[in-house]
Amino acid sequence: MSMMKRTALCVVFLLAAVPSIAGEPGQGPARPQDPGARKAEQAGGAKASTPSVDRVLSQMDGAYRKLRTYRADFDQESEMKTFRRKRRSSGRVYFSKPGEMRWSYLEPEKREVYLSGDKIRIYLPGRNQVIEQTLNDAMPGMAPARLFMGVEELVGSFSVSLDCDSDEEAYCLRLVPKKAGAMSVEEVLLWVGKGNFLPLRTESSDVFGNRTTLFFRNAEVNVPLKPEIFHFEIPPGTEVINDAF
Repeated sequence: MSMMKRTALCVVFLLAAVPSIAGEPGQGPARPQDPGARKAEQAGGAKASTPSVDRVLSQMDGAYRKLRTYRADFDQESEMKTFRRKRRSSGRVYFSKPGEMRWSYLEPEKREVYLSGDKIRIYLPGRNQVIEQTLNDAMPGMAPARLFMGVEELVGSFSVSLDCDSDEEAYCLRLVPKKAGAMSVEEVLLWVGKGNFLPLRTESSDVFGNRTTLFFRNAEVNVPLKPEIFHFEIPPGTEVINDAF
C-alpha cells in the first residue's frame, strides 16, 4: 500500500475514533447551522438539475489531483451511544501531500493528532500520554479519508450514490462500504462544494451506533505550510501507549 493510500485511511479514523480515545470532554462551541438546512427551509425554491454521480466524482478527482496542501478550521459533533449524549469540539486541520496530516483540537480540550504514512500519533497533554498506532481499515471510523486522495481510492472501497440531500451550495454523496465487515463504518454522507468540490461536511455512522459530524470552514488550498507543522517530538516523561486498537 502506498504512502498516499495509507494516509487516506487515517483521516476517517479521526472523524470517528479519536473522540472516544481521548475521553469525554465537556461541551464545546454550539453546532454551526448547516447551509443545507437553511436551503431546505426556504419554501417554493425550485431544485437545480442534479448531474450524474460519475460527473460529480470526475470533478472531485480533478480538484483533488491539483491539491498539494490543505488547511481549514473544523467543528466536530460526536454522538456516542455509550454516553448517550453529544460532544462538541473544534480545531484546525492541515494536510500536505504525499502523506502528512495534523488535526489540532483546541476546544474544549487540547489534543494533537499527527499522521505520517501508516502511522498515527495522538498526543493528549491533559493525560500526559501519547498513543502510537499503525493504521488499518478495521479500526473504528476508518472510512472517508480517501476523499483527500482522489476518486480512485473512494470508489475502490465504497458504493457511491447521490441519493441524499444536495442543495444549492453542495452535492451530497452517500458512501457505503462494498465489503460488509471490512470496516467498522456503516455509512458516510459527504457534502462537497459545487464550486471547488472540497469537503464542506461529513456524517459517519459506525456499527457501534455512534455518529460523527464534521463541518469544515475557512478552507485554504495550496498555501505554504511549514514542515514543522507536521513534526512531533514526544515530550520527556510522557507515557507512550502502542497499538491500543
